[in-house]
Amino acid sequence: MSILVELNEKIRNAFLECGYEVDGKLVTLSDRPDLSQFQSNTAFIVAKKNGINPVKLSEEVIKKLENDTDLSKVFVAGPGFINVVLDNNFLSSYIERNFSKIDLTKYNCDKKKIIIDYGGPNVAKPLHVGHLRPAIIGEGLKRLSRELGNEIIGDIHLGDWGRQMGLVISEIKLRQPNLIYFDDQYSGEYPDCCPVTVEELNELYPTANCAAKNDEARMEEARNATYILQNKDHKNHRGYYELWKQLVKTSVSDLKKTYEKLDIHFDLWRGESDCNNSIPKLLEILSEKNMIETSDGATVVYVNEEGDKVDYPPVILKTKNNTVGYQTTDLATIYERLEEFDPDEIWYVVDARQKLHFDQIFRVAYRSGMVDESKKLVFIGFGTMNGTDGKPFKTRDGGVMRLSELLDITENKAFEKITNTSIEKSEKQEIACLVADASLKYADAISNRLTDYVFDIDKFTDNNGKTGPYILYSQVRIQSLLEKANVQGIKEGNLLAPSSKEELNVMLEIIKLPDVIISAYNNKSLLEIADFLFYLNSSFNNLYNNCRILDEKNIERRASLLKLIRIVGDINKKLLYIMSVRIPKRM
Repeated sequence: MSILVELNEKIRNAFLECGYEVDGKLVTLSDRPDLSQFQSNTAFIVAKKNGINPVKLSEEVIKKLENDTDLSKVFVAGPGFINVVLDNNFLSSYIERNFSKIDLTKYNCDKKKIIIDYGGPNVAKPLHVGHLRPAIIGEGLKRLSRELGNEIIGDIHLGDWGRQMGLVISEIKLRQPNLIYFDDQYSGEYPDCCPVTVEELNELYPTANCAAKNDEARMEEARNATYILQNKDHKNHRGYYELWKQLVKTSVSDLKKTYEKLDIHFDLWRGESDCNNSIPKLLEILSEKNMIETSDGATVVYVNEEGDKVDYPPVILKTKNNTVGYQTTDLATIYERLEEFDPDEIWYVVDARQKLHFDQIFRVAYRSGMVDESKKLVFIGFGTMNGTDGKPFKTRDGGVMRLSELLDITENKAFEKITNTSIEKSEKQEIACLVADASLKYADAISNRLTDYVFDIDKFTDNNGKTGPYILYSQVRIQSLLEKANVQGIKEGNLLAPSSKEELNVMLEIIKLPDVIISAYNNKSLLEIADFLFYLNSSFNNLYNNCRILDEKNIERRASLLKLIRIVGDINKKLLYIMSVRIPKRM
């Protein structure tokens, strides 16, 4: 139980003893920490409702708390604020009981099975900077939810079945028409290797896409290739499908290398293609509900509802060319996930600009009865990472920057900022890789998920302020201090009441952890965690800089300080793990 929940219960009971029923969130952190640690404005609400003086009511309530030994001071301030200060002995014992071991599962009493759909790269295209946010946010929410005891399945959901594959295949056919994949008379085994390299594959799509936009004949070739790939009855399907498998295999192998470098891991590597066999069943369900209509030769479902403030376009199940797009595969994927995993919730970590699409899909899923109302389909949108011009981040020549290029740039900047001359170049490069990773992930997390933010490499890699390097530097300092204590044979002991304001401030930050974790989980956000890490480590650094720790003469006090610092380090490790940030041994 969090300290806010405990205080909430104390205040609620005090009001009840005075004859007033109150509910909801009664206690918050004080906005005047110079006066108190916690405050409540509940007296204003109750007084107004009952036509009484809020100051007198507050005074009546605090009398009920006079004998509570957990509190050192409860007093009325201003026009009726109830202010609370914890007893220092209670504070240290509370931390001893609740944080000696960091276990987040106890903060979640409603454990669920959740599928998190994040990543979403397209096969046959290189990862670009736009793929960074869904990877960071999705991985963080996956780890956070799992640490809270939920059963979590993370699915990358590759874009591997739409027109982009038709564009790539038709481009390969144009360049290499004699490949056996395009021979409808071929009946032998196909080679277990890709006819194009990763570099060639990454170039094929943009070239084909540009050509098709300016040449209707090329676009028709792409549509035809998509149709052949998606339809088993076509005479060329076998060859196109075998070529497609090699393209996917090559592309996925390359994608995994980049995600591995980012410490991003998916439980499922499925794509749009995996639900292809369920599309007939999906169409059958929608047909039985009389939801399917025809519009300009396409098979559609209209999703507009009375009262809509925007005009929702219909969901296109099949084009007039009889091919399916991502709206159909998203619906079929929902059907398959429910059949195979029966999750309580499915979360979609996707660019906020896709909200309309998911509104459409969710409406069809619920209206058809395919998804029961008790289950939740959740859209978790995010803004874009922009350049200093306020537009989506690009290369110097105006092109879309590859993710690998962004990582290299950030690593080089981090390398420049490592000033420890005792570190060899090879180790320095390894540290720079971890620091760059932390810089990008922390900068993303500390930005509001729903808003755009500006990429500022100098700011993100700074060792001071709300940055990844600052948090890493603090944790490295903690690790170093604990290692020195171990070498000197200094053991941690029981946590004593704080003897300095620096020690007290560290403890007051620690006890915020449960509320931070639950808030982050409920808001589907890493911002609260990133913010908490900054203030926790700022308080630790103040303690480190202003108090004797290993040189403390009082043995019990020294052992207590060591335990307090170890707890801070354990919290850091847990939260940095959630943010998929790895910690170097030194910096």
